[in-house]
Amino acid sequence: MSDEFSRKLEAYEKGELTDQELEEFEKELEKLENYQKILEDKPDEQPGSTISNKRQKRIVRKGKWKARVQTAFTAIGIFIIITILSSAITAAYYSWGNPDRVNEFREVIDHTLTITNPYGYLGGTSTNTKPYFGLEATRDIKKKIGNETIKVGDLEVNFLFSFMTFPEQSYMGNKSQNQPAFFSHPKSDVRFNSDWDKLEKLPEGTVVSAYVSFDELMESKDVEQLFSEKDMRLLWFAVDTGIESDKNHGMFFDPIGFPSQPIWHEDDMITQSRKEEEGLFGSKTVSESSSSPGYTEGDQDMLHDQFMKTLHFLQGHGNKADQLSFGDLHLEDRIDYLENNGILHYGAVITGPTKEILKLQDESSVEGLKVDEVEFWNWE
Repeated sequence: MSDEFSRKLEAYEKGELTDQELEEFEKELEKLENYQKILEDKPDEQPGSTISNKRQKRIVRKGKWKARVQTAFTAIGIFIIITILSSAITAAYYSWGNPDRVNEFREVIDHTLTITNPYGYLGGTSTNTKPYFGLEATRDIKKKIGNETIKVGDLEVNFLFSFMTFPEQSYMGNKSQNQPAFFSHPKSDVRFNSDWDKLEKLPEGTVVSAYVSFDELMESKDVEQLFSEKDMRLLWFAVDTGIESDKNHGMFFDPIGFPSQPIWHEDDMITQSRKEEEGLFGSKTVSESSSSPGYTEGDQDMLHDQFMKTLHFLQGHGNKADQLSFGDLHLEDRIDYLENNGILHYGAVITGPTKEILKLQDESSVEGLKVDEVEFWNWE
């Protein structure tokens, strides 16, 4: 309230205003009363405020959306930062060591399949690191039938740091393991019906892979000699480790053994060339080429040495090897038995023309045979 208005109001109350001043002052009072009435008729508008409720609500709503957008961008930023950090930690973790963890886990998978699956030496495992401390390992499951290597399924194994999840296997087409072939152990009194009749009924233009069981334990050189002069190929030696004859009444579905070629390890490789290239910020890119040691066919000592080296390697990764074989490999007991008794065989896996393999029926050292897979002629 201004001083002039206060003076006029005091003069108005005392009756000291002239007629003209009185008329002007009463008009001013009338304006004030009208203002007062307008304010009373609009209760949603607060006195002294020039912003209506409707506008206030728009401002609040706009502020909420702005806060939500800011929160969303903040969350996305945090997510991106966490992803980048976790990717860096993952890469560092799996590349640590010599050999690094990627190669180590890859070898665990490859070597476990090599000694537990007669076709496990075919192919190799591929790996792919994931942002959140994970490693995915995949591998084709293959079989050798005649001269052809055929994919029959897939294997996937996932790691969280060094923890390995349960392996996932899937099979496709006719190449399945719904009725897997098996061996018979010579120390067992139980004998199974061989598939000689099946081989006789198969046409001549076919090839098969088969599990051959012996009538007694044989040395590696004798097994190789049994098949070397025949039109067939020895793929895999089944090894007696002291526990086979007690399994499933002498019928053994889960053998261990080694292929007809040495099982090479990362530290066996011979470096042929090594090249370093300077990168950005002082980094270096190293590329190497290497090859396996020389092997003379029939060198049984090398086959045995590499097999035992593989068993010792897998013993250090026993839990993973057991998971990959879907059972307990009893590696410590088997290693102890082999070191004390040597390496002998109760069976082998072979492939070749059907009618050639049928001739094994006349071999005195062959106790029986189970057909694993059959394919059209691909033999040369």
